[in-house]
Amino acid sequence: MPPKKKAKPAGKKTTAAATKPAAKRKPAAKKTVGKKPAAKKAMAPGTPTPARKGDLIVIDSSKVGSPAREGEVLEVIQGAISVSYRVQWPDGHQSLIAPGLGSARVVPASARQRPALS
Repeated sequence: MPPKKKAKPAGKKTTAAATKPAAKRKPAAKKTVGKKPAAKKAMAPGTPTPARKGDLIVIDSSKVGSPAREGEVLEVIQGAISVSYRVQWPDGHQSLIAPGLGSARVVPASARQRPALS
């Protein structure tokens, strides 16, 4: 009488991939999650664009109906935590400001006509 084959357990199924040696298996396909290609350095929403020398900085008034203040950036001072700007105002005086989020806008020097400050 020939020897009987061992019965396979009822709960397990064998597949062709499970019986092949690891060297012959195909590598798993990489899944794309729908990431967008990184364009430039990503900035958080609400982060102000840093001003450069010659740019115009516009600070909106906190009072309704009051005009905004506009000045030319003369110097950018990089601190450990924040950035400060030395600004010359149209009346001729200079001040050092460190605007918070949403309190100032920067108009690049290339996008504006340069007024004569005297």
